[in-house]
Amino acid sequence: MSPGPPNWAPGWLTIGIAGAAGFLLGVVVLVVARGVVHDKVHTRTHTIVRTRTVIAEPKVPNVVGMTLDDASDTLSAHGYSVDPHGGGFFGPDGGDTVQSQDPQAGAVVGGGATIRLDVG
Repeated sequence: MSPGPPNWAPGWLTIGIAGAAGFLLGVVVLVVARGVVHDKVHTRTHTIVRTRTVIAEPKVPNVVGMTLDDASDTLSAHGYSVDPHGGGFFGPDGGDTVQSQDPQAGAVVGGGATIRLDVG
């Protein structure tokens, strides 16, 4: 077999294909280089917040010695209901003084409970 004609020269088609391949290779190199050089750096910041949950047990305030109106306001502000007993001929009055309470002051009772007040 012979290696080919001794006077072989590339034709216009061969030169066109080689030029197109070179052009495409150049485009690929530019795209890759541009992507590497111009990539944005994305950073994330994570903030860790540590919290502590404290469950406060509500304690009944001391209202003995207060007027019924003041005691009712104090207990309502703490989330309790009031059940007054005693008082004069017509029943408990806002000006009557609280003689005792049930449950006692400092007792751990959930909010919304009813506190009995004996007035006189």
